[in-house]
Amino acid sequence: MSFNKKHDEVSKGTPGDKKMSATVMVPESTVAQIALLHRISNIVSSNQELESMLRELVGLTVQVTSCDACLVYLANPANDEVVLRASQLPHDAEVGHLRLRMGEGVTGWVAVHQSVVALSEHASKDTRFKSFQALPEDTYEAFLSVPLVSSGELIGVINVHHREPHRHRADEIALVTFIGEQMGGAIAKARLAEHSQSAVKRMETLAAVAKAISAENYLDRILQAISEMVAETMDSPVVSIMLVDEEKRELVISAARCSSPEYLHKLPLKIEDSLIGQVVREGKPLIVPNVLVEKTYHYPELARKNGLASLLSAPMISRDKVIGTVNIYTAEQRNFSEDEIDFVKAVAGQAAIAIENARLMSETLEMKRTLEARKLIERAKGILQHKHSLTEEEAYLRLRNESRRLRRPMRDLAEAVILADDLNKKGSAEGNRLVPPLRREKEIGEDEPLM
Repeated sequence: MSFNKKHDEVSKGTPGDKKMSATVMVPESTVAQIALLHRISNIVSSNQELESMLRELVGLTVQVTSCDACLVYLANPANDEVVLRASQLPHDAEVGHLRLRMGEGVTGWVAVHQSVVALSEHASKDTRFKSFQALPEDTYEAFLSVPLVSSGELIGVINVHHREPHRHRADEIALVTFIGEQMGGAIAKARLAEHSQSAVKRMETLAAVAKAISAENYLDRILQAISEMVAETMDSPVVSIMLVDEEKRELVISAARCSSPEYLHKLPLKIEDSLIGQVVREGKPLIVPNVLVEKTYHYPELARKNGLASLLSAPMISRDKVIGTVNIYTAEQRNFSEDEIDFVKAVAGQAAIAIENARLMSETLEMKRTLEARKLIERAKGILQHKHSLTEEEAYLRLRNESRRLRRPMRDLAEAVILADDLNKKGSAEGNRLVPPLRREKEIGEDEPLM
């Protein structure tokens, strides 16, 4: 062990005695350890985001071990797996995607047992080892795997690789373990903050959806606003809302947030034999890890072209009946959390309310129009009965026959009869009988005019 000599003069004895020179030697490793402790303390007490925290962890581990590569996996208890989240070497395609089940490989074994594994050489020959072609580190000789733990709970695993055989000293393992223990708590705190921020964002989106429903009167605008807000919240390249066509037993895209015109022009999906149709048939959410390999997915080429991977589809239910689906696609394979699933279910519920409100409003307006039409027709019948001495049935048949011949709604003819009658009355009052401009005998084509 090398030492860094520091000379301090210490005076001893009574005045006049010869000063004695004492040399105090402080081990260089101790200075480095103190500096390391200060750095860990600063990181732990900071409010860094998760990604920044993971970069710090990799840097600390590399500093302590002088390794050739360092990988950090974080636990995902919901899916019983660990996921690669940080690396010293560039692994952009693998970070966030590469996964190991609990107990799989040395990393999975360390996660399950929360114990250190140190392999000084021929690491890949260990019976527990699982290699990945995308990770050149798996070809290195020496391998050290240490659990990240916080209050007894597994947070993740740190893997340290050396190209050449490397004997892991006890103090080296102890330092990496110490880093894992200290940083585990900080990472857990950062993940909780990240989770809280996502939860807040989802709540804000739900509030915005509710506001859009109350503010907008047009269903297509409401559904489009919902699809855009969900895409933003879920970081999704494609979000679509599909409605059920009961007569044709199909699902039709009603609104979508996507960059591909091709997706918007997809043909309707048959409810009986399509993947998303399953959501309508069963009335519960569907999760597809990878639509590209799902045999019942009808548009794999379109999904490949647009870079789509996972799918979460939730039913829109109104009056105990599925009226459509909300579909969220991701650009990478994702294991949707329970919170994300609950969020999409809540959005689907709000969308169903918007659709039901729009339908009720449409039905109300239709009933109002029907009632108004009946009143006009009754009034027109009365005018015809009075002018031409017709029975109520004869007046109705005359209006109906003219409606069929001219291919115009009875309401339009009734309005014309009423208008003509009003003009005639006005003309009589002025001593000038006016001929109704909208109805002439030649147009009607009968010996006796409608009026």
